[in-house]
Amino acid sequence: MLFTDSEELRRRLYSCILVVGGGLQFEGAMSWLQHQVTQAIPTSMQMQLESMDIITKPKDMDSSLTSWKGGAILACLDSTQELWIRQQEWRQFSVRLLRERAPFNW
Repeated sequence: MLFTDSEELRRRLYSCILVVGGGLQFEGAMSWLQHQVTQAIPTSMQMQLESMDIITKPKDMDSSLTSWKGGAILACLDSTQELWIRQQEWRQFSVRLLRERAPFNW
């Protein structure tokens, strides 16, 4: 069976999941999340998946601070400066501006 690029990408994404933040630091979190993700994967994709690694504790870092560090780095990048919403823009366009500036679809 030949994989299209998107199928191969999905398989690779399902095979390694990094959970950022301190929300899943309870006992059994990895097995619970693995079960939830496995249920969401199409059956045909499950057969092709060799293993699934779920990482909830990154090395050498307090996992409850990783999302804050990522946000701080993202805020400093030149490429994200155009995403900032200034007070005057918010007053003029309000919530409608979020659809234009959000870096993700919602």
